[in-house]
Order: sequence, then structure tokens, then C-alpha cells
Amino acid sequence: MILLFLFLQILPNKEIFIYETYEKGKVGRMDVVSEKDSLGYHIFYESDRTIDVILDSINLGTLFIHKIVKGNVELKISRDEKFNVWFKGFERSYRDDRPIYDRHTLDFAFRGFNYTADFDTMIRLHVPELMIINAHVKVVGEEVITTPFGDIPCWKVELTPRVFFIRTHIYFWFEKEYPHRFIKLEDDSGTKGIRVIGTDG
Repeated sequence: MILLFLFLQILPNKEIFIYETYEKGKVGRMDVVSEKDSLGYHIFYESDRTIDVILDSINLGTLFIHKIVKGNVELKISRDEKFNVWFKGFERSYRDDRPIYDRHTLDFAFRGFNYTADFDTMIRLHVPELMIINAHVKVVGEEVITTPFGDIPCWKVELTPRVFFIRTHIYFWFEKEYPHRFIKLEDDSGTKGIRVIGTDG
């Protein structure tokens, strides 16, 4: 019964995180609350912008996003029969039966994968400025990350978008034990990073 519960309950019913963000020399803070409701996993990010997200409770694919920057709506996503996107005044719709993961939600969505040392897969990734693309996701190592709440054994996961003019790799660290918390992110340029500095879940 416990194993069945963990299979169905990918994430805890409620979690609270504080992220420290780093981008192009600027350090910031993001407060994140996740709570399961009747629609899925509802996640709210608040910093200099707000992002309201709903993820599918089975595969953690994107169902809904509403992003506001400086009081203006920048991005709206909804998924029903199609994946519908409104981004800065432009509308697009996509048909795809597979889960689609949006770049804004990977800190939670990637917690649903069953990582092993040889984990290697392709996903469908939505990048609002571009399109839905294929992206390569694989485990590239195991590391113990020191956090304000202890040393956490983690999987190091590499994301590589499969677009000919993008040559970037993004690295995520996820806690090896359940609930597989997101611990930090770094890009390969060193200009962007996120790490968890507080948690209550």
C-alpha cells in the first residue's frame, strides 16, 4: 500500500521553498509554494514576477501557466485537446499526445523521472520564444550538495535542447531520496543559477 501511494503521489501534498537566483551577476530570491488540488499540482512562484502553474498529477506535464512580469501578462498556456500558447501577443497551438514540459516548470517536472546512473531519455520541451522541441535528458553523475539544511546526495541531470542553433547545456541536481527535491541549477555559461536555501514540505 505504501509503494502504491508513492507511485500515485509523485510530490508531497504541500511544499514551500525559497530559491536564491543568480543571473548575469544579479542575486535574487524566489518564493515557491506547491500544493496538490483537484486539477493537479498547483505551483506558485513569486519574485520580481509571478508564475502560476498547474502540472499533471500523473506525468508532471504542463497543463496551465500564467506569467506576469511588471504587471503585464507575458505568457499564458492551457492544455486541453491541444497545447495552447499565448506569448507576448502571439498565439500558437500544438497537437501532441505526449507530456510537454515547459522550461519554467522543470524544477518540479523533472522530479517525476525514475533516475538511475544510466538514465537517458528524450522529452518534448516548450520554449516560449521558439516552439516545442526535443530535448535530451540524462544523468551525468552523482554528487553530495551542501545546503543550509544539510548535505544532500543528488543526481546530476543534464538537459540539452535539440535545436541546431542552440549549443547550451543546463544542469540540475535532484535529491536521490523521495521526495526528490530540486536542489540547484546551473547553466554551462556560468551566467545563470538557482539553489534552494529554505524548505518546508
